[in-house]
Amino acid sequence: MKILFCISLALAVLLTDGLFTSSSAVGNTGFSLYTKNKFFVKTKKEIGVSEATGKLLTKTGIPSIDLLNKKYNVSKIQRVFELNNGDPVLYDELGLSRIYVFYLASETGNIEQIISDYSDCGDIEFGEPNYIGRSAGRKETEYFPNDTYFSKQWYLNNLGNIKPSSGDAAKVGEDINIIKAWDIEQGSADLIIAILDSGVEDSSPDLRGRIWVNKKEIPDNDIDDDGNGYVDDYKGWDFAYESNNTRDGFGHGTNIASVIGANVNNSYGFAGINGNSKLMICKNLSDNNTGEYEWWAKSIKYAVDNGANIINMSEGGDDYSKVLKSAVDYAVKKGVFVSAAMMNKGDGKNYYPAAYDGVFAVGATDSDGKRCKRFSWGGGSCYGRHIAVVAPGNKIYGLEYSDPYVFDTYWSGTSQSTAIVSALASLLLSQDKTRTLDEIKTIIKETARDRIGDSSEDKPGWDMYYGYGRVDCYLALTYNNENIRNTKNKDSDKKPEHKITDEQQDERDDDTGAKAVKDQKRKEYESNNSKDKPARKK
Repeated sequence: MKILFCISLALAVLLTDGLFTSSSAVGNTGFSLYTKNKFFVKTKKEIGVSEATGKLLTKTGIPSIDLLNKKYNVSKIQRVFELNNGDPVLYDELGLSRIYVFYLASETGNIEQIISDYSDCGDIEFGEPNYIGRSAGRKETEYFPNDTYFSKQWYLNNLGNIKPSSGDAAKVGEDINIIKAWDIEQGSADLIIAILDSGVEDSSPDLRGRIWVNKKEIPDNDIDDDGNGYVDDYKGWDFAYESNNTRDGFGHGTNIASVIGANVNNSYGFAGINGNSKLMICKNLSDNNTGEYEWWAKSIKYAVDNGANIINMSEGGDDYSKVLKSAVDYAVKKGVFVSAAMMNKGDGKNYYPAAYDGVFAVGATDSDGKRCKRFSWGGGSCYGRHIAVVAPGNKIYGLEYSDPYVFDTYWSGTSQSTAIVSALASLLLSQDKTRTLDEIKTIIKETARDRIGDSSEDKPGWDMYYGYGRVDCYLALTYNNENIRNTKNKDSDKKPEHKITDEQQDERDDDTGAKAVKDQKRKEYESNNSKDKPARKK
């Protein structure tokens, strides 16, 4: 078992850190990766379409672009975002019709120079690499001679039986307080949570009946029945391999799906946080755990256009991208909740999409209540000015993609924390479908448990290590919307500027009345919640 464990850990480390040989990716600086056979371009006016073929021609009719296309042997041009069944006004406002992928006839290591030449062209708004990111979690397996699998889910009910990676003792009660919350809300079957990840293996009884089905699409007839631009996408879409096969080839997405939405009270496996809502599968990570920004951008728009209310992105890249930002803006402007992982390098750098305005960025805590400075495999939860909240993220047990009857697999990372927050957002929206995006964000922030971690980092109010605190499902679901509407809304979607000091940020939080509200909620919680939590009603 130990040998298998070590081999699995070593393989996970190599794959997750991107230390692999690939003919389609190359590093530029630091840990950045991007494709070397294609890149993004946003033109100032749309490129014409051939009347004969209906496709974009490499001879665009724009002289400056055509010269560059000939110089660099551009073999194909494709639009990143098709309107399909999307919002035409927003599509035009964001200029999505003018964002293209330019394909080169052969791979090159000179992408940066090529993009620079295109960017200097007067007919180009911008050019940028098609960056590659990765998931924000890693898998480990551990044997427990115990078939009561709920007991392994310490983040749902922390009994102190799962040790943190810090070497300290686990702390009873340092969880997301879901037991009492389930008596209030367990999720709506009408709500859709999009999981943008490595795919999902849905053969497990724990996911039976939970996968979103595109009812407008007739399976396997090779026709785009609903006209959304994707043929036979009756169970989502694989953006990595351009097919309707959304099965998991790495395992990360299956874990995320089970954390968010595994069936509850079915005498099998694990309990998901939301036991009723549908899970839309958008595979945008390859089977070696990497994802091109092109896939990520397209999957965001697909999720929005096909009815997703919540988008979970337990993944991130090192590089800022205007194309990916355009897709995020599309989702946010449509009122869709987007949560993303802060990532796992233990530093204060920006990772994307978490660092974009409008995205709800999530960090990780351990079973002792403190920030994960070290996960089970190493690394650490990232921090920064864009962090919103934290949630448990170490040793998070879930379904194993390779075998639905294996229950000793856990993953560790801000990926798992992000899944928890997405699930909480889905419960809030299930509880009250009139809630706006800003209201959901504010409720999660206002009810987060403050000052539960290391006192050197976890300061009163917002701080760059814990955000507004660790999420609390019961407090969130017992929060009155009038508390938001009658007080200044703390969530303006503006990230704190880098020039603001921690002390200034604390003062700003005090000015909004945020700390007073949180203290009041904490008092209510402590007076109503004993250490012995009641069993969930069946």
